[in-house]
Amino acid sequence: MTPTAKNPAKTPKLGRPPRLSRETILDAGLSLLERFPDEPLTLSRVAKEVDAVPAALYRHVNSHDELLDGVLGRVLDGIPFEIRYSASWRTQVRDWMTCVRAHLLRYPAAVSIVGRRGRTSPAWFDASAVLVEILKRAGMHGARLAHSYLWITESTMGCVANESILPYPEQVRGAASAQSEMTEEARKSHAALGHHLAELDSETFFKLIADHTLAALPEPNAKPASRSSRR
Repeated sequence: MTPTAKNPAKTPKLGRPPRLSRETILDAGLSLLERFPDEPLTLSRVAKEVDAVPAALYRHVNSHDELLDGVLGRVLDGIPFEIRYSASWRTQVRDWMTCVRAHLLRYPAAVSIVGRRGRTSPAWFDASAVLVEILKRAGMHGARLAHSYLWITESTMGCVANESILPYPEQVRGAASAQSEMTEEARKSHAALGHHLAELDSETFFKLIADHTLAALPEPNAKPASRSSRR
């Protein structure tokens, strides 16, 4: 139909659509973690990334904690969990540990976001729920489930946090360079360790961590020792 004065053709509204949204802010935060993995994620850095003032971000995220939680959610949602569910439950636990470590080492700055003073990001519990289900399917429940979960997550994240700050090969090189400044007693004590530690790379060292972590886990159906047997 030909437009008339009473029925004019519709034209798009002038003006620029809003640039900022929660999605664009979280995307910018994730991009910063990927491009600058060793730098902390701050509101001012994200604001600069989206060409806005920090105050403008508060229309879409209520706090710095909410920003960090949202970006961490993007990181942890991307973990490619490759769990061999047809294998033993211990192998499945190893798979979980390996996948979490490999992914988080791509985002070193995200490691410190998982557990902050007074807060653990909710996204972490989604990622660790995969581990809980592995242990539950193995037959663990109650205190045994809780303690095993804590042992595995603390072992994994402790190693990842250490590696994210200082990769294992650098730790070994740093120890070797410090030998000349050690006390004579410390140098003698560590002399037999250096060669063997230098033979380990990061992957082999984490495998060693996983081996010891798994070895310490109880069998799901094992009965706790009685009082008489503990004496």
